[in-house]
Amino acid sequence: MSQHGHEQIIIAAIPARLPRRLVVSLSVFIAVGLMALIVGASGEQALRTWQIFLVNFLVWSGIGLAGVVFAAILHVTDGRWAGPIRRLAESTGAFLPISYVAFLLFCIGGQALLPGTRQPLGSPDKAAWLAPRFLLWRDAMALLVLAGVSWVFLYHSLRQDVGLAAERGYRRPGKINQWLIANWKGIDVERARARRILSLVSPLLLILYAYLFSLLAYDLVMSLAVDWYSNLFGLQFFMTNLYVGLAAIAIITLVARRHLGLEAYVTVAQLHDVGKLLFALAAFWAYLTFTHYLVIWYGNVPEETAYLIRRAHEAPWSFVALIVVAFCFLVPFIGLLGREPKRRPWVLLSISAIIMIGVLLERFLLIAPSLWHERDLPLGILEVLITGGFAGAFALSVLMFLRAFPALPLADLTIYGGVHQPVNAPTP
Repeated sequence: MSQHGHEQIIIAAIPARLPRRLVVSLSVFIAVGLMALIVGASGEQALRTWQIFLVNFLVWSGIGLAGVVFAAILHVTDGRWAGPIRRLAESTGAFLPISYVAFLLFCIGGQALLPGTRQPLGSPDKAAWLAPRFLLWRDAMALLVLAGVSWVFLYHSLRQDVGLAAERGYRRPGKINQWLIANWKGIDVERARARRILSLVSPLLLILYAYLFSLLAYDLVMSLAVDWYSNLFGLQFFMTNLYVGLAAIAIITLVARRHLGLEAYVTVAQLHDVGKLLFALAAFWAYLTFTHYLVIWYGNVPEETAYLIRRAHEAPWSFVALIVVAFCFLVPFIGLLGREPKRRPWVLLSISAIIMIGVLLERFLLIAPSLWHERDLPLGILEVLITGGFAGAFALSVLMFLRAFPALPLADLTIYGGVHQPVNAPTP
């Protein structure tokens, strides 16, 4: 099949419209989640409301950023093996504007969680650094920088495909796409320009991700336990975020592969490679977690050990800790052993979903015990509804992205190598 034939198949895979029932269902999830947030934040459950809001903000915002970071890693490493899933990874970036709005909501209503408003911080230096206004301003700027660089990356990645589709008459560009391809100079010039710019933006994004996401971890998670500190926390936090981001990418890839008819491009070989990455990151998560635990246990400093004892050995948190270890390490490590499980879509889908639940509970375990001092576990209908609202917003943003742009990088010539013509494919 010629390149034009492949391009026509990819354009034809863009859904003409999103499934009405799915859009309505996701909209209901969002609306119910917002209602739960409003009711919970204005009543006696304000603490529970904002702590689960913070947990979900960090998880879903991290996934939104992790997809773009993964695409940048592929560009830096020339990872051609994952070319067909690169655009699906980039689709998570559609959540970043929603993420920023969520952070602004937290700035308005969630300040009561911050250490400077809950208790005196003792040290003048610590009090100055953790002053709520300063903390929120620097985190807002960090998120803005990360979102801005991510959108620069997405702009130059998407511009090639949208311009190529318009240049060859495959698809009439909408308003957003018209803005994307303003001053279009032809696919050859644009492809070379994009490669040059992305070669500069990709490493910058990776550096900023490691540095600024660590800052968010220190400010919004570690600072909640005022007397606890760990130099390893930032590394563990952003690597776990990359882990759950890859699990989300796997789910998006498997769903898009089936429902958009991309089996000839996103092959079992790509699924196998994604499975190997998830397997490796599960082992790395266990390594970082055990290293963190070992250093604190060996040091035996009361300020540090109290943090772990509360989460790993005291009820009701110890039960959650066991689930986190099982979902983040044991299930994916054992489930993805061998070659065949990684190549079976339903196995990869199930384990990816378990990883996402495990990381969500891990973030909950990092945050809630610092704020919640009752004997019961703060997990109930309120937490489920707010989590469902975030999940609905994330899923809807990804669907809208895939409705607007090709699910595969159209202008990337490397994705066509070794592709077999799908059954019932249109003849070019």
